[in-house]
Amino acid sequence: MKLRAYLDEKDESPSVFAAGLSISTQALYRYMSGERVPRRDVMARITAATNGAVQPNDFFLEPQQSPTAPHAEAAA
Repeated sequence: MKLRAYLDEKDESPSVFAAGLSISTQALYRYMSGERVPRRDVMARITAATNGAVQPNDFFLEPQQSPTAPHAEAAA
């Protein structure tokens, strides 16, 4: 699950979540936008704070595209 989706689902404020991780809100926004990837220790804290809902791979892997997506047909 992407971090932004997790915060939206839990209706959690990014600033409160960032404070709980001991990181700046600006850093959290950069992680959510994909501008930066969290360091290993921060990833571990995010995983723990989300009870495993957000995993390190969520910062690297894009969701699998459905083979029936409109752009998938155009590529075929």
